[in-house]
Amino acid sequence: IHAHGRRKGRAFVPVNCGAIAESLLESELFGHVRGSFTGAVSDTKGIFEQAHGGTVFLDEVGETSPALQVKLLRVLEEGEIRPVGAGRPTRVDVRVVAATNVDLEKEVAEGRFRQDLYYRLSVIVILVPPLRERRADIPLLVEQFLENACGRAGRRVELTTAALGALAAYAWPGNVRELENTVERLVLFSRGTLVDLADLPPAFHGAPQAMGDRLFAGLPSLEELERRYLLHVLESVGGNRTRAAEVMGIDRRTLYRMAERFGIDLKEE
Repeated sequence: IHAHGRRKGRAFVPVNCGAIAESLLESELFGHVRGSFTGAVSDTKGIFEQAHGGTVFLDEVGETSPALQVKLLRVLEEGEIRPVGAGRPTRVDVRVVAATNVDLEKEVAEGRFRQDLYYRLSVIVILVPPLRERRADIPLLVEQFLENACGRAGRRVELTTAALGALAAYAWPGNVRELENTVERLVLFSRGTLVDLADLPPAFHGAPQAMGDRLFAGLPSLEELERRYLLHVLESVGGNRTRAAEVMGIDRRTLYRMAERFGIDLKEE
């Protein structure tokens, strides 16, 4: 979002709201002035000032306290912050992107997250499904995490097809973070340049499938069903393209595109 927007030339500053103690998070976000608390030996800009003109990414925003939520709301509504100990506010111009792994609508209903802040943040909502529901992404993520981990470790490690298959079949309750940490661990503890199935942690060896996985195991993909359906219709109408399109409820151009996508040769009429 940041890299493809008009603010891409300015700062992108992320902060994990759940990883910083509540007593320190306000100063981290909004900055502080000298002498505002013990240890404040100089004026310090917070994340919002550092990102002026750019983007602030508030990760785990659902972990913020009600008191801090009021101050975040002020930033979004008024475009200004007040550093800890400061006598006057400071204007800031930032895009705010927030993320959370909790159900904020439920948190609002139960009084743990401010409704007005929720509506301010949820102008555009992007729901990212859990990793187990987008298994096609796993090989791509593994490739990227593997490259990053190898760069940090100063070594080259690759995964066998069997190992990658086991990673793709795993349920990943910890989602992308668990996948990234697993790849990092495999790189650090690998004894050679190739990671095989036997090198994976015990959880990846014949782990019982989740109920959903068992119910749908062995079923063809939607694309395969489309291919079979097209072949069945063509066979039923003797290869007549016009009739096949009518049976399928599509125009001939769409029929040609489907046939080309599946590598099916259409008979001349």
